[in-house]
Amino acid sequence: MKSQFNNGRPYHGSSQVEKGKLTGATDTDYFYFFCPQCPDRQILQILEYGVHTPPRDNEYNEIISGKKSKYGFTLVFKLYCERCNTTDFVKITNTGWQGGSYDAIPFLRADK
Repeated sequence: MKSQFNNGRPYHGSSQVEKGKLTGATDTDYFYFFCPQCPDRQILQILEYGVHTPPRDNEYNEIISGKKSKYGFTLVFKLYCERCNTTDFVKITNTGWQGGSYDAIPFLRADK
């Protein structure tokens, strides 16, 4: 029997991971997320991942003038901090904002 992401329960990232609060860095070509609660950039474990939106045509290809993606997708990761026991979710997609300055995204700007 195939297991379901988050045991089939609903999931959504908390306000702790929204609006630039979840950060990370690379070592070589691996990306590590930092705990948004711990002050010393504690590295979060990725407990599981799932396909939130299966591959499909990427509607952004019609408005992008540069290179086009082969398909659109969204992946979800369940994150956990061993130090403070924070558990959260984050999604990574290629069907959201496709470029530009982070500060120019209206709902992320500090003055909004």
